[in-house]
Amino acid sequence: MSMLDEKLDQDVISRLSKELDLGKVASVGNAYVSVDVGTTKVCTLVAQILATGEVEIIGAGKSKSRGMKKGLVVDIEAMTAAVRESIAEATLNLDIEIPPVCIGVTGSHIVSVTTTGKSSVMDGKSEKVVSVKDMDAAVDNSRPKVENGQELLHVIPISYSLDGTSGIRNPSGLKGNSLSVKTHSVVGEITSLDNIVQSVENTGLKMGGMVLEPLASAESVLSAEEREIGTILVDIGGGTSDLAFFKNGKMVYTAVIPVGGFNFTNDIAVTLGIPYETAEELKINYGRTMAIPDDSDIDFNEQIEVSINGLEEKKIITKGDICRLLNDRASELLRFVLLKINEAGLDAMPAGGIVFTGGGANLIGWEELTHEYIPGNVRIAAPRDILGLPETLKSPTYSTSVGILLWGINHPVEQVNYGGHQPQKKKTFSKGRKWLSWLTQFISPKF
Repeated sequence: MSMLDEKLDQDVISRLSKELDLGKVASVGNAYVSVDVGTTKVCTLVAQILATGEVEIIGAGKSKSRGMKKGLVVDIEAMTAAVRESIAEATLNLDIEIPPVCIGVTGSHIVSVTTTGKSSVMDGKSEKVVSVKDMDAAVDNSRPKVENGQELLHVIPISYSLDGTSGIRNPSGLKGNSLSVKTHSVVGEITSLDNIVQSVENTGLKMGGMVLEPLASAESVLSAEEREIGTILVDIGGGTSDLAFFKNGKMVYTAVIPVGGFNFTNDIAVTLGIPYETAEELKINYGRTMAIPDDSDIDFNEQIEVSINGLEEKKIITKGDICRLLNDRASELLRFVLLKINEAGLDAMPAGGIVFTGGGANLIGWEELTHEYIPGNVRIAAPRDILGLPETLKSPTYSTSVGILLWGINHPVEQVNYGGHQPQKKKTFSKGRKWLSWLTQFISPKF
């Protein structure tokens, strides 16, 4: 590991410390910590629960991600260095013993499937009162068979059926003879998950929980009503875009699209023959998803002079060149989204429409372009405001980061059950993660 990897950005640390108004070292009793290990960034958040029950963020750290591509770790040492930098920044002014942390996962290796299961506990028993044990048994029997090298991440109950009556959310206390459940299962590759865990635990931290990123993002950007009436969430990350469909308070469909912010920037860099860093700056400053001039203050014919790899040679491009390239990639992503919506079995857009979040959602024009492909409501979402959240993190870019933190707080049972994992042992992740086998959630988290 190079000295450069270990050097922290003191300016960023100082700025965030001022925003958080931490002052001198603070002592914290009930801390919660999340680490968002992404393709373009690593973000660590530390929070505590006040006596009023309100969540307060007391530490935040972010670093440039190194060693990850499209949600997959490709360099453990570089990724560990980025995680260590983010954690050090978040805990700089805090006197705490870091508890087991919650992390998010995504990537092209993630797949989902809808399954059903029946409770064998009730067979042969007349008018038995349904118990939580019966419901757990049905969910357990719905778990899909996974191939070697795969591991079950989530098995989420969608609805139950009792004696042929379907659409029951919580059958506990009802009388019946036959109970079955429809579930949404999420599966990932063990090696890919292990690599993320290792990059975090190499810093000396202990894993406490793991959540699929779109499930986490929903915690920070979707209201209870949106999850109830039906809403499609699209999180445009650095390496991939996560899509999730929520209905009746539950996530009932997920998909990972192999298009993210990196592709938008790379298109500009490769096509126009300019450095990636320059392309990223141009995307942020002048990017629009619309290919033709709109009512904005951007002159598509205006020329921009950029340097080529720091040399005296200059290249002239127009703002229109940038926007047309972004439009092409954005249109491709929307076609993918439409394809996934059809695969989810939706005949029409849900009442809640579609919500975009993630760093890619910062591009201007998503609403207008989306209406050209997909009907219904369109909303761009940033994470909901939380006490102590720095202004620099109140952006769609950090919706997943905030969501992972909220997930760890709102689902403490999963945090406790993760104790079976031994971080000092290698390649034990799949055995230690059996707590992820299913989620017995019957009441959606409060928004």
